[in-house]
Amino acid sequence: MLQVSLLPMDNDLFSRSDLTKDIRVFEKSLSNPHAYNDKYSIKVITVEPVEGFMAGVISRRTKVKYHDRDFQLHHAEDFPPVVWLWDRDEQVILIENRRSVFGNATTASRALEKIANNYTMIEYMMRVHIRPKSVESRFWDTFESFEYVYEVRLNMFSPNLFGKTKKEIGDFLHEVEDETNATEFTPVFKNPDGNLNLKKSNWLTSMIDWIKDGAGDWTIRGKKDASDKCKVISSKQKVKVLNIKENITEIELENCSPQYVADLLKALRDGYTYKK
Repeated sequence: MLQVSLLPMDNDLFSRSDLTKDIRVFEKSLSNPHAYNDKYSIKVITVEPVEGFMAGVISRRTKVKYHDRDFQLHHAEDFPPVVWLWDRDEQVILIENRRSVFGNATTASRALEKIANNYTMIEYMMRVHIRPKSVESRFWDTFESFEYVYEVRLNMFSPNLFGKTKKEIGDFLHEVEDETNATEFTPVFKNPDGNLNLKKSNWLTSMIDWIKDGAGDWTIRGKKDASDKCKVISSKQKVKVLNIKENITEIELENCSPQYVADLLKALRDGYTYKK
Protein backbone atom coordinates (compact mmCIF):
# COMPACT_ATOMS: atom_id res chain seq x y z
CA MET A 1 0.00 0.00 0.00
CA LEU A 2 1.68 3.20 -1.21
CA GLN A 3 0.91 6.88 -0.62
CA VAL A 4 1.47 9.39 -3.46
CA SER A 5 2.18 13.09 -2.93
CA LEU A 6 3.33 15.96 -5.12
CA LEU A 7 5.93 18.60 -4.22
CA PRO A 8 7.20 21.57 -6.23
CA MET A 9 10.73 21.18 -7.60
CA ASP A 10 11.39 24.79 -6.60
CA ASN A 11 8.97 26.64 -4.33
CA ASP A 12 9.93 30.12 -5.54
CA LEU A 13 9.64 29.31 -9.23
CA PHE A 14 6.46 27.34 -8.66
CA SER A 15 4.80 30.14 -6.68
CA ARG A 16 5.56 32.63 -9.46
CA SER A 17 4.06 30.38 -12.12
CA ASP A 18 0.38 29.88 -12.86
CA LEU A 19 0.64 26.13 -12.20
CA THR A 20 -1.31 24.44 -9.42
CA LYS A 21 -0.73 21.26 -7.48
CA ASP A 22 -3.13 18.80 -9.04
CA ILE A 23 -2.77 15.07 -8.42
CA ARG A 24 -4.12 14.43 -11.91
CA VAL A 25 -0.66 15.41 -13.17
CA PHE A 26 0.54 12.16 -11.59
CA GLU A 27 -2.10 10.24 -13.53
CA LYS A 28 -0.99 11.97 -16.71
CA SER A 29 2.63 10.99 -16.06
CA LEU A 30 1.67 7.32 -15.76
CA SER A 31 -0.05 7.54 -19.15
CA ASN A 32 3.08 8.91 -20.82
CA PRO A 33 4.81 5.76 -22.16
CA HIS A 34 7.66 7.44 -24.06
CA ALA A 35 9.21 8.63 -20.81
CA TYR A 36 9.70 5.35 -18.96
CA ASN A 37 13.05 4.05 -17.77
CA ASP A 38 13.99 0.97 -19.83
CA LYS A 39 14.50 -0.96 -16.58
CA TYR A 40 10.79 -0.75 -15.83
CA SER A 41 7.54 -1.10 -17.72
CA ILE A 42 4.06 0.11 -16.85
CA LYS A 43 0.69 -0.10 -18.54
CA VAL A 44 -2.55 1.68 -17.72
CA ILE A 45 -5.33 -0.78 -18.53
CA THR A 46 -8.50 0.87 -17.28
CA VAL A 47 -9.42 4.41 -16.21
CA GLU A 48 -12.49 5.83 -14.49
CA PRO A 49 -11.77 9.55 -15.05
CA VAL A 50 -14.63 11.23 -13.15
CA GLU A 51 -14.00 9.74 -9.70
CA GLY A 52 -10.34 9.07 -10.43
CA PHE A 53 -9.75 5.33 -10.36
CA MET A 54 -7.11 3.61 -12.48
CA ALA A 55 -5.70 0.12 -12.77
CA GLY A 56 -2.85 -1.47 -14.65
CA VAL A 57 0.31 -3.51 -14.43
CA ILE A 58 3.93 -2.67 -13.68
CA SER A 59 7.12 -4.70 -13.84
CA ARG A 60 10.87 -4.64 -13.49
CA ARG A 61 13.11 -6.16 -16.14
CA THR A 62 14.71 -9.48 -15.36
CA LYS A 63 17.01 -11.55 -17.54
CA VAL A 64 16.23 -15.20 -18.17
CA LYS A 65 18.04 -18.06 -19.85
CA TYR A 66 16.43 -20.81 -21.86
CA HIS A 67 17.39 -23.59 -24.29
CA ASP A 68 15.78 -24.24 -27.65
CA ARG A 69 15.02 -27.69 -29.05
CA ASP A 70 18.63 -27.96 -30.28
CA PHE A 71 19.85 -27.19 -26.76
CA GLN A 72 21.28 -23.85 -27.75
CA LEU A 73 21.40 -21.41 -24.86
CA HIS A 74 19.53 -18.12 -25.33
CA HIS A 75 19.11 -15.01 -23.23
CA ALA A 76 15.92 -12.96 -23.05
CA GLU A 77 14.25 -10.19 -21.07
CA ASP A 78 11.23 -10.92 -18.93
CA PHE A 79 8.77 -8.42 -17.41
CA PRO A 80 6.50 -10.38 -15.00
CA PRO A 81 3.31 -8.29 -14.53
CA VAL A 82 2.34 -6.90 -11.14
CA VAL A 83 -1.19 -5.51 -10.76
CA TRP A 84 -1.74 -2.02 -9.28
CA LEU A 85 -4.88 -0.01 -8.45
CA TRP A 86 -5.06 3.79 -8.00
CA ASP A 87 -7.49 5.85 -5.87
CA ARG A 88 -7.21 9.59 -6.66
CA ASP A 89 -9.24 10.82 -3.70
CA GLU A 90 -7.02 8.99 -1.20
CA GLN A 91 -3.87 9.34 -3.34
CA VAL A 92 -3.15 5.68 -2.68
CA ILE A 93 -1.76 2.92 -4.88
CA LEU A 94 -2.53 -0.68 -3.98
CA ILE A 95 0.11 -2.93 -5.50
CA GLU A 96 0.20 -6.69 -5.71
CA ASN A 97 2.63 -8.31 -3.27
CA ARG A 98 4.79 -10.19 -5.77
CA ARG A 99 8.19 -10.49 -4.14
CA SER A 100 9.81 -12.22 -7.11
CA VAL A 101 9.50 -8.88 -8.96
CA PHE A 102 9.67 -6.29 -6.17
CA GLY A 103 11.31 -7.62 -3.03
CA ASN A 104 9.42 -5.21 -0.77
CA ALA A 105 7.11 -2.19 -0.79
CA THR A 106 10.02 0.26 -0.77
CA THR A 107 11.43 -1.24 -3.97
CA ALA A 108 8.01 -0.99 -5.60
CA SER A 109 7.55 2.63 -4.50
CA ARG A 110 10.97 3.59 -5.91
CA ALA A 111 10.12 1.97 -9.23
CA LEU A 112 6.88 3.94 -9.45
CA GLU A 113 8.71 7.14 -8.51
CA LYS A 114 11.25 6.65 -11.28
CA ILE A 115 8.50 6.00 -13.80
CA ALA A 116 6.30 8.91 -12.72
CA ASN A 117 9.05 11.52 -12.41
CA ASN A 118 9.31 11.96 -16.16
CA TYR A 119 8.97 14.83 -18.65
CA THR A 120 5.35 15.40 -17.68
CA MET A 121 6.30 16.19 -14.08
CA ILE A 122 9.14 18.45 -15.25
CA GLU A 123 6.69 20.34 -17.45
CA TYR A 124 4.49 21.00 -14.41
CA MET A 125 7.54 21.80 -12.21
CA MET A 126 6.63 19.09 -9.70
CA ARG A 127 8.08 15.91 -8.30
CA VAL A 128 6.26 12.77 -7.17
CA HIS A 129 7.00 11.29 -3.75
CA ILE A 130 5.77 7.74 -3.16
CA ARG A 131 6.16 6.04 0.22
CA PRO A 132 4.75 2.86 1.74
CA LYS A 133 1.99 3.38 4.30
CA SER A 134 3.14 1.96 7.63
CA VAL A 135 1.30 0.69 10.68
CA GLU A 136 1.20 3.28 13.49
CA SER A 137 1.33 0.77 16.37
CA ARG A 138 4.49 -0.80 14.95
CA PHE A 139 6.54 2.26 15.92
CA TRP A 140 5.66 1.92 19.58
CA ASP A 141 5.85 -1.88 19.46
CA THR A 142 9.38 -1.58 18.05
CA PHE A 143 10.43 1.16 20.47
CA GLU A 144 9.16 -0.75 23.50
CA SER A 145 10.80 -4.00 22.33
CA PHE A 146 14.23 -2.46 22.97
CA GLU A 147 15.64 -2.22 26.47
CA TYR A 148 18.23 0.25 25.20
CA VAL A 149 17.31 2.87 22.59
CA TYR A 150 20.14 5.02 21.22
CA GLU A 151 18.50 6.86 18.35
CA VAL A 152 15.11 7.61 16.83
CA ARG A 153 15.01 9.35 13.46
CA LEU A 154 11.80 10.72 11.94
CA ASN A 155 12.00 11.74 8.30
CA MET A 156 8.97 13.76 7.11
CA PHE A 157 8.12 15.69 4.01
CA SER A 158 5.42 18.23 3.35
CA PRO A 159 3.11 16.87 0.67
CA ASN A 160 0.04 18.44 -0.88
CA LEU A 161 -2.35 16.02 0.79
CA PHE A 162 -1.98 15.85 4.55
CA GLY A 163 -1.84 19.55 5.43
CA LYS A 164 -5.63 19.61 5.13
CA THR A 165 -6.26 16.68 7.44
CA LYS A 166 -3.47 16.78 10.00
CA LYS A 167 -3.37 20.51 10.49
CA GLU A 168 -1.04 20.83 13.46
CA ILE A 169 2.00 19.11 11.98
CA GLY A 170 0.98 19.99 8.44
CA ASP A 171 1.06 23.74 9.06
CA PHE A 172 4.45 23.44 10.72
CA LEU A 173 6.00 21.46 7.86
CA HIS A 174 4.55 23.80 5.25
CA GLU A 175 6.02 26.74 7.19
CA VAL A 176 9.44 25.05 7.24
CA GLU A 177 9.13 24.40 3.50
CA ASP A 178 8.15 28.00 2.73
CA GLU A 179 10.96 29.53 4.81
CA THR A 180 13.79 27.19 3.85
CA ASN A 181 12.78 25.60 0.52
CA ALA A 182 13.44 22.25 2.23
CA THR A 183 11.24 19.42 1.05
CA GLU A 184 12.07 17.15 4.00
CA PHE A 185 12.40 17.64 7.76
CA THR A 186 14.28 15.10 9.91
CA PRO A 187 14.30 15.45 13.71
CA VAL A 188 16.74 13.05 15.37
CA PHE A 189 16.54 12.05 19.05
CA LYS A 190 19.73 10.55 20.55
CA ASN A 191 21.04 9.25 23.85
CA PRO A 192 24.56 7.72 23.77
CA ASP A 193 23.81 5.56 26.83
CA GLY A 194 20.73 3.96 25.27
CA ASN A 195 18.36 5.66 27.71
CA LEU A 196 16.25 7.52 25.17
CA ASN A 197 12.80 8.05 26.66
CA LEU A 198 9.96 8.99 24.31
CA LYS A 199 6.39 9.42 25.52
CA LYS A 200 3.16 9.25 23.52
CA SER A 201 2.74 13.02 23.56
CA ASN A 202 0.41 14.81 21.15
CA TRP A 203 3.22 16.26 19.03
CA LEU A 204 5.09 12.95 18.71
CA THR A 205 1.89 11.04 17.98
CA SER A 206 1.11 13.56 15.23
CA MET A 207 4.52 12.96 13.67
CA ILE A 208 4.15 9.17 13.78
CA ASP A 209 0.65 9.45 12.36
CA TRP A 210 1.97 11.69 9.57
CA ILE A 211 4.62 9.11 8.68
CA LYS A 212 2.12 6.26 8.94
CA ASP A 213 0.08 7.80 6.15
CA GLY A 214 3.02 7.72 3.77
CA ALA A 215 4.59 11.15 4.29
CA GLY A 216 7.96 9.95 5.52
CA ASP A 217 9.65 7.13 7.40
CA TRP A 218 11.17 6.35 10.78
CA THR A 219 14.17 4.38 12.07
CA ILE A 220 14.97 3.17 15.58
CA ARG A 221 18.44 1.99 16.71
CA GLY A 222 18.66 -0.02 19.89
CA LYS A 223 19.34 -3.29 21.71
CA LYS A 224 16.94 -5.77 23.30
CA ASP A 225 19.37 -6.41 26.17
CA ALA A 226 22.89 -5.50 27.27
CA SER A 227 24.51 -8.49 25.54
CA ASP A 228 22.66 -7.96 22.24
CA LYS A 229 24.12 -6.21 19.20
CA CYS A 230 22.67 -2.90 18.10
CA LYS A 231 19.90 -3.24 15.51
CA VAL A 232 18.25 -0.70 13.26
CA ILE A 233 14.57 -1.23 12.46
CA SER A 234 12.66 1.07 10.13
CA SER A 235 9.08 1.71 9.05
CA LYS A 236 10.08 0.31 5.65
CA GLN A 237 10.00 -3.11 7.33
CA LYS A 238 6.56 -2.43 8.86
CA VAL A 239 4.43 -1.73 5.79
CA LYS A 240 0.65 -1.88 5.92
CA VAL A 241 -0.74 -4.85 3.98
CA LEU A 242 -4.32 -5.11 2.74
CA ASN A 243 -5.71 -8.56 2.01
CA ILE A 244 -8.04 -8.63 -0.99
CA LYS A 245 -10.33 -11.61 -1.49
CA GLU A 246 -10.63 -10.99 -5.23
CA ASN A 247 -7.73 -12.52 -7.14
CA ILE A 248 -7.19 -10.09 -10.01
CA THR A 249 -4.58 -11.10 -12.56
CA GLU A 250 -3.37 -8.99 -15.46
CA ILE A 251 -5.49 -11.08 -17.83
CA GLU A 252 -8.65 -10.58 -15.77
CA LEU A 253 -7.88 -6.88 -15.47
CA GLU A 254 -7.99 -6.53 -19.25
CA ASN A 255 -11.65 -7.60 -19.09
CA CYS A 256 -12.60 -5.46 -16.07
CA SER A 257 -14.77 -2.41 -16.65
CA PRO A 258 -13.75 0.95 -15.14
CA GLN A 259 -16.84 0.78 -12.93
CA TYR A 260 -15.79 -2.62 -11.56
CA VAL A 261 -12.42 -1.17 -10.52
CA ALA A 262 -14.17 1.85 -8.97
CA ASP A 263 -16.58 -0.34 -7.01
CA LEU A 264 -13.74 -2.60 -5.82
CA LEU A 265 -11.67 0.29 -4.49
CA LYS A 266 -14.68 1.89 -2.80
CA ALA A 267 -15.33 -1.39 -1.02
CA LEU A 268 -11.70 -1.55 0.14
CA ARG A 269 -11.32 2.09 1.22
CA ASP A 270 -11.94 1.51 4.92
CA GLY A 271 -8.72 -0.49 4.97
CA TYR A 272 -6.51 2.35 3.75
CA THR A 273 -8.25 5.71 4.15
CA TYR A 274 -6.40 8.56 5.90
CA LYS A 275 -9.69 10.34 6.70
CA LYS A 276 -10.58 8.36 9.80
